[in-house]
Amino acid sequence: MRKEFLSAGLALALSAPLAIGAARAEGDATALPGLITERLSLMRDVAAWKFLRELPVEDLPREAAVLEAMATRAEELGLAPAPLVAFSAAQIEAAKAIQSCWIDRWTGGAAPAPTEAPDLAAVIRPEILRIDAALVGLVATGEVPAAMTPPEIDCLSPEVAAALAEAATGLAAPR
Repeated sequence: MRKEFLSAGLALALSAPLAIGAARAEGDATALPGLITERLSLMRDVAAWKFLRELPVEDLPREAAVLEAMATRAEELGLAPAPLVAFSAAQIEAAKAIQSCWIDRWTGGAAPAPTEAPDLAAVIRPEILRIDAALVGLVATGEVPAAMTPPEIDCLSPEVAAALAEAATGLAAPR
């Protein structure tokens, strides 16, 4: 039941009109890197929410639902699903790496532990879904750069950042 609910919610969010914000309206060639950075910058809040509730970073049913929704949305738009699914999987791995890093910092005392966090379901997840819809919109309209510099985000290792940039490169492949 939970998987069906997650899939339906993700599909609804991803099927929203392809409004991809000011970056696209201005013809900004860095829209994809900016959206990736924006999405990954939310992971500290996700980590705080999970840390305060003693929840694991990994949520395999949620990950599967996200990947399934991306494949479905790609097919609906006439896109090859594999590049979008691979990119989404790379984003998930980057997100988990950032969350784990922050939780390790807080647990080990390297950074002050959070005492509050925005609500995951009501605040953070809608932002993630908005960004995901914008990313899909860029892919659907062909506004994806052929190459991308790996993002530089606190807690994101160069290796994971490079894998994410490589997966993003696959989005520019012919349909």
